Amino acid sequence: MMKNLLFFILALSISGLAISAGSFSTLEERMSGVEFKETGLDKLTGEELAALNEWLRRHSVATLENASASGNATARSNEDTRGFDDLPDDDRNGKNPELINAHIVGTITGWDRKGTLFKLDNGMVWQQSEKDTYYTRQPMKNPEVTIERGFMGIWRLSLVGSDETVRVKRIE
Repeated sequence: MMKNLLFFILALSISGLAISAGSFSTLEERMSGVEFKETGLDKLTGEELAALNEWLRRHSVATLENASASGNATARSNEDTRGFDDLPDDDRNGKNPELINAHIVGTITGWDRKGTLFKLDNGMVWQQSEKDTYYTRQPMKNPEVTIERGFMGIWRLSLVGSDETVRVKRIE
C-alpha cells in the first residue's frame, strides 16, 4: 500500500508539468473521492495533508521550471541553496557560496565510514562522503563547524578549534 502511495505521489509530481506555478492544484482537487480514499490520503490529518500539498507545490517540476524560465529565483528565496551543485553561484541569495558557519544540532563523537549525517542549526543536512573515521576525545554538544567549498566543488566540514575535516555532500 505504501509503495502505491509513493508511486502515486511521484506520478503526481511528474504530471506537474501541465500545472503552472500560479495555479497549483491540491491533491483533493486533482483526485476523485474514490482515488483519494484508495490511496489512503483520507487517513491524513488536515495538517499532514496540507504539508504534503505544500511539499508537492514546492517540488513540482512545473513550479521549478517556471521559476527558472522566467529568471525568477524568488521560488528559492527562503532557502539557503549552498552545497547543491546544480545551482549557479548567482542563485545563492547573495551569500558567500564558498563558506558556511553553523552548529551541529545535538551531541557528536566524531564520524565514521558509514556516512555520518550532520544536521545543522540552519536547517541544512550534510552527509559524510568519504570513508574516513574520526572520534573526539569527549562528546561535543552542538559544536561549531565551518563547511567550505574547495577545489573541484568538493565541500569539507571542519570542527572549529580542531584540525579535523571530512568531505561532505549536502542532502537537505
